[in-house]
Amino acid sequence: MANYDVVVLGLGGMGSSAVYHLAKKGLKVLGLEQFTEAHSLGSSHGKTRLIRKAYFEHSDYVPLLHQSYDLWRELERESGETLLHLTGLTIFGPSNSQILTGIRKSRDLFGLDVRDVSETASQIWNPSFNVPIHFSGLEEPGAGFLEVERCVRAHLKVARRLEAELRFEEPCLSWGANQDGIWVQTKKEKISAERLVITAGPWTSQLLSALNLKLQVHRVTQFWFKGKNSSILKKVNSCFAFDMPYGFIYGFPTFSNSKELKVAIHKPGDKISDPSEVNRTLSERDHLEVSQFLREVMPEVEPTPVEGSVCLYTMTPDEHFVIDHHPSYERVSLAAGFSGHGFKFASAVGKILSDLVAEGKSLELKDFLRVRPVVLNS
Repeated sequence: MANYDVVVLGLGGMGSSAVYHLAKKGLKVLGLEQFTEAHSLGSSHGKTRLIRKAYFEHSDYVPLLHQSYDLWRELERESGETLLHLTGLTIFGPSNSQILTGIRKSRDLFGLDVRDVSETASQIWNPSFNVPIHFSGLEEPGAGFLEVERCVRAHLKVARRLEAELRFEEPCLSWGANQDGIWVQTKKEKISAERLVITAGPWTSQLLSALNLKLQVHRVTQFWFKGKNSSILKKVNSCFAFDMPYGFIYGFPTFSNSKELKVAIHKPGDKISDPSEVNRTLSERDHLEVSQFLREVMPEVEPTPVEGSVCLYTMTPDEHFVIDHHPSYERVSLAAGFSGHGFKFASAVGKILSDLVAEGKSLELKDFLRVRPVVLNS
């Protein structure tokens, strides 16, 4: 049996950050991933993810976002990679938009730099957009996007440099805990360690079957589109989002010589019972709302995608994350249920997990993110 201070199961956005932060604490770390490095079968792929501080989902996330920004910049310095692009983000919606209301609440509570874009100003905001009449906007200059696969690779790159051992295509078959520590059985060997961290994304419920976390996996799609002429893409120089009647549509500017515009809808799709058995064939049905948005709001963009991918959301009942010690095993920590809005926090989630392992607690962990009694078996 091999012996480690801590084993991390799953090396996507959260797991890659966890091994990085654990290795920085000088611990002997083993990271196990059932697929290849920075793979496209879970939730941490698709080239880009939004990052923003004026959080409409819940204002209590804002302090964690401040830390996330700092830690992404720290990772850039240590890895030598450019990961975070502060292009700005403008979100538009009608006067009764709960999204805009949530943004204003976070802005006002924390004094964030978020600027109002009036209905009149929205009509001339960018010539490539036909902003719907009676929509206004909120512009956050300090928002932008992360290069998602590069973030995962950068965490793993520095973790390796710090002597973390990383194994790919080696799934966990089972695990257990006793008074001496924990053990993990893979297809190759039985491994022992002092601590275990589970960051398995859509596969979390399979590894934590004794807990009823009520995690529901959904199939979600992302798409890339071409402009009807070469100049359109140059006009889109910031991130954007619209609270449309049919869903929250968001998009990114092009970068790194890309010739396609990524536009997607934040909406849980079909429910998935087994994340290893997902239909990854894309159909016209998958991009109906996004194509409708392009025809209505961005008519200079071809509404038929040239590229697409399937992603997985792992949703909790209240759509807030679960980060905590295992309720029955103090040596086991977990992070799960990121509900389609978690990647931007990955840098901080890994730090929280490393603190739970090394110190037994984390000052950054908010109570509303812990394992909630409502989601446990009674």
